[in-house]
Amino acid sequence: MSGGISNITIEDLNIWDSAAGVRIKSDQGRGGYIANISISNFVMNRVKMAIRFSKGSNDHPDEEWDPKAVPIVKGIFISNITSLNSTKAPVLNGIEGTLFDGVCMKNVTILGLAPSAKWHCAFVSGFSSAVFPTPCPQLQNITVSSMCS
Repeated sequence: MSGGISNITIEDLNIWDSAAGVRIKSDQGRGGYIANISISNFVMNRVKMAIRFSKGSNDHPDEEWDPKAVPIVKGIFISNITSLNSTKAPVLNGIEGTLFDGVCMKNVTILGLAPSAKWHCAFVSGFSSAVFPTPCPQLQNITVSSMCS
């Protein structure tokens, strides 16, 4: 089982010529937690995908890991993000069996996407305000909005 991270603040970054800007990655079998993460005041240019949550931590520190362990992911606050010349819409994929809960986005603008580009979200729940292009329905949960103030 993995440990975890919590109460992390990342702010005031310029990112350019990168595959991803904001990335959160975990997987089935990792366990642990990711909680109370605040990401704010980013400017990105030529970042392929501005925001990405995905599986892909398929490495394990020893042979005693529990393949059924799932991470607890909650309280991800993303605000004041501008991405120019992005080519892929955000992908927020949680993990089946555990919801990435309390994802809050405010003042996020992603420019350069094709008009047909749509956010893809699975196993996430949260709220968004002043986000362009319009995010997936999973981030339009009004009951979560009080957590996001």
